Amino acid sequence: MGWRTILVTKPCKLSLQNRQLLYEPEDSEAVTVPIEDISVVILETKYALLTSALLTRLAESGAVVFSCGDNHIPTGAFFPFHKHSRYSEIADRQAAWSEPFKKRVWQEIVKQKISNQAAFLKTAQIPSWENLEHMAARVQSGDAENHEAQAAKLYWESLFSDFTREKEDWRNSCLNYGYAIMRGAVARSLVGAGLLPCFGLNHSSGLNAFNLADDIIEPFRAFVDRKVFLMFKITTLRDTPDLLPSDKQELAKLLGELCFIAGEKTSLLSAADTSCFSLVSATKSKDPKDIKLPRFISENGPS
Repeated sequence: MGWRTILVTKPCKLSLQNRQLLYEPEDSEAVTVPIEDISVVILETKYALLTSALLTRLAESGAVVFSCGDNHIPTGAFFPFHKHSRYSEIADRQAAWSEPFKKRVWQEIVKQKISNQAAFLKTAQIPSWENLEHMAARVQSGDAENHEAQAAKLYWESLFSDFTREKEDWRNSCLNYGYAIMRGAVARSLVGAGLLPCFGLNHSSGLNAFNLADDIIEPFRAFVDRKVFLMFKITTLRDTPDLLPSDKQELAKLLGELCFIAGEKTSLLSAADTSCFSLVSATKSKDPKDIKLPRFISENGPS
């Protein structure tokens, strides 16, 4: 599996040469990168020319390519499609998910999301982490009492003062950038596991091609939040929501951040694979507790 994130910010041509990505910028020397080393390519510039041979080889190696919009937030993703050898069997099993199964898997996801939020606040020495831990323990099947929303309100109030997710500022730009990268990585893993991203567990919009990715990403969000929180601690809040190249470079490292999952310490990119393949296992066993989700690493082990 690849491990490098390639951030492309200058006008250039990207092509395939001897099984390597050839980067040819307009104003400097060409550079090559082995395809097998690449996990993510982020196209920050509007003026990058890519060859179809390169896109094909990136897909075959399991890499995902993001394109960014005018606001420099990833708006699209190109990722491997149905490489799993037993795709039809898994898709049939996914289509047969029962409502009780979906609700119980969603319960596991929400519990871990809130637990991760609590673990992050604890490491940041923010007292309300204990309240979040209590909320996580009370999550029921389908999160019938909507503890996810209750936890979110307390979490954001505790994390940043004078902040809402709807506000256009630098912190939200960073969060949106990080979430978009994480969402694309989860979608890549879902397809690699043979699952259809459009059919979700809790998210079910007919206009959303990535409902399942929006379910599975939830426990991963706190890792993005931590990244932005740490960046904010050493950055004066700017008057503009625009991100600097250095901000994007730092956020591009996100998928290499470590977490604890299935008894092992690994990167978030690898954890996305583990979560998605474990959902296949849970589907086959019909046991929602078979799903594996990322957890924070504390000084004494997993949180």
